[in-house]
Amino acid sequence: MRYHAIIQGQERLVEVVAHGSLFRIEIHPGAAAVVGKEPQRLEVDAVHLHGSAVSILSNQHSYACDIEPGLEGKVAVLVNDSVHELEILDERKLRMRRAGGKFSLDGPQRIDAPMPGKVVRVMVKKGDTVTEGQGLVIVEAMKMENELKSPKAGVVSELFAVEGAAVENGAKLVVIA
Repeated sequence: MRYHAIIQGQERLVEVVAHGSLFRIEIHPGAAAVVGKEPQRLEVDAVHLHGSAVSILSNQHSYACDIEPGLEGKVAVLVNDSVHELEILDERKLRMRRAGGKFSLDGPQRIDAPMPGKVVRVMVKKGDTVTEGQGLVIVEAMKMENELKSPKAGVVSELFAVEGAAVENGAKLVVIA
């Protein structure tokens, strides 16, 4: 399984292969494998104890962990006496984040479908005034409804989304001017 973990503000690609309670973990030095830099490799034996407690053996060391899940992939992990905060995103959540919030606020902003799916609801009309963070379109993908929000306050200058229509990855749905 591949995840993107945000640790101390830096994105890392994390690949996990499970064999029962044994896990082979590779942590790449950036969001993707960096040429010339080897990933950090860990062999971990992890056993769920009770509640959110986990016992981990790695490199002949034992660690007591307590994992406290938060909202939207955020996790606080207590390892022995240290708390480590991180965010874990799968490929779908990473695409949704990139589609929903990494825009320059200057000029028209285009909102695209983050993955193939179906438009289940259009919440605006051409000419509508919208606020930053306001829901614009809901796209169903992989049996999940994903609300695409406005990256800035403005006016809906173009509207391509049609309820019930299938959309491809990257399809232009809305433009906010």
